[in-house]
Amino acid sequence: MNVHERQNDQRSLDRLVAQRFLYRRAKRVESWRLLSVMVVAGLLLWGLAVEGGSISQLATVTVVLLWFLDQVVLVPIAGRIKSEAATIQEDFDCYVLDIPWSEHGGVERPTPDRVNELARKGRKLAAVKNGLEDWYGGHEIPTDALAAQLHCQRVNCRWDGRLRREWLVSVCFVLAALGVVSLVVGVLVGVSLLDVVLAAAAALRLVSWLWMEIQGQSVAKNRMGKLQRYLSCTDGRSGQMNLCDVRLAQALIFGHRRSCPAVPDWFYRLRRKAHEAMEPG
Repeated sequence: MNVHERQNDQRSLDRLVAQRFLYRRAKRVESWRLLSVMVVAGLLLWGLAVEGGSISQLATVTVVLLWFLDQVVLVPIAGRIKSEAATIQEDFDCYVLDIPWSEHGGVERPTPDRVNELARKGRKLAAVKNGLEDWYGGHEIPTDALAAQLHCQRVNCRWDGRLRREWLVSVCFVLAALGVVSLVVGVLVGVSLLDVVLAAAAALRLVSWLWMEIQGQSVAKNRMGKLQRYLSCTDGRSGQMNLCDVRLAQALIFGHRRSCPAVPDWFYRLRRKAHEAMEPG
């Protein structure tokens, strides 16, 4: 079988369902983290507005508990789920692209039983099981094995980079809009400079989350951009490349998937159709 055929056989589809199911879980945990950040900002602003001692104390205690929940519980859970999802997606790539598994990487290949367990759960959700065929495209995939591997790796980098770039723009817009709205409201209401400073301090947790999201997504986008440019330079001269180069590029893609911040599912679905309509390059 070639790449086009292997990407659509049952083994491959099972792994795609499993990894998408896990990524969905990880993104749900990330949504809980964002919700906790918004609750923190809301409680602190509420405490400032009410100016009640008991209310302020309750808000402070709640803020500390939510911070503990976020850092000690939610962050490790999201990391473990995302790491397993990336491992299953790496297993899919290694099979479809006919790349040997990196034994020296210290990451064990997922067992068929675990993949089947997750795939069974994922098939119960339409958003997980639909749209998995032709993951790397149709008959535009080259017939030469090495050229096909490079093509699919470029598809990985291009898709990831475009999605993160658009998400990054959206987050920057939200951060800028929050600042503008806060200033306008402050001017209209006629709040003092001290109140503005206190309100900004109360919203610092939300602003810091947005800023860290911008930083993390920017690093991930640039990393995939550099890898895509390297792989694109090999287009038309794949005879100068070999399996070791492909294996190295795949290791970089795997490391990126395990460490990069997630993009929300709703944004992924919103942009997927537009991305797939673009001519592969």
